Amino acid sequence: MNTLLEWLNRLSSRHAVLGFWIVGGLLFQTAVFPHLAVFGLKPDVLMVVVVCWALLYGPAEGFVAGLAAGLVQDLTFGQYIGLFALAKTLVGFGVGVVAGKIFRETIWVPTAAVGVAVFAHEFVVWVCLRALHVPAPAVNIITVGLPVAVYSTLLAPLVYRQIFVHYIGERAKEKDLTGGASQAAGRR
Repeated sequence: MNTLLEWLNRLSSRHAVLGFWIVGGLLFQTAVFPHLAVFGLKPDVLMVVVVCWALLYGPAEGFVAGLAAGLVQDLTFGQYIGLFALAKTLVGFGVGVVAGKIFRETIWVPTAAVGVAVFAHEFVVWVCLRALHVPAPAVNIITVGLPVAVYSTLLAPLVYRQIFVHYIGERAKEKDLTGGASQAAGRR
């Protein structure tokens, strides 16, 4: 029972932090970056959060982050409810799967991963729009998707570093909790 309570406490704390990042990302995406748009394009802040979260916490958490951020984006901006939720969920889960195979401690690998993931997200959105028979020319993948990916990549080091600090702190707390229990069991 004690383990279940600890797990629920960690789960709620982790998801509260994720919620903070999603709401903060939405605020930046809607209030700040429209004024910093380059040729009418702005970064996908929510996708940056999803990718950074998935890189650190794995596929299940990437799925949850993608679904939550996508639903928030759909309800805020979406003409097609579920489009961004699907795209962000797929990419978040995919990044989480790949996360175990890359070196996450340096800032450059996650930064590159954000660029690739944002471009993949734009591609998934384009494929979904085409499936819905919405006129979306293929050239948009290059003229919109690539610049958005590059612009989003510029944010990645800032976001990743902050989420990484939380991740390390969370792991240290887990280690202290489990380390103390195993030391106590060893003394018996």
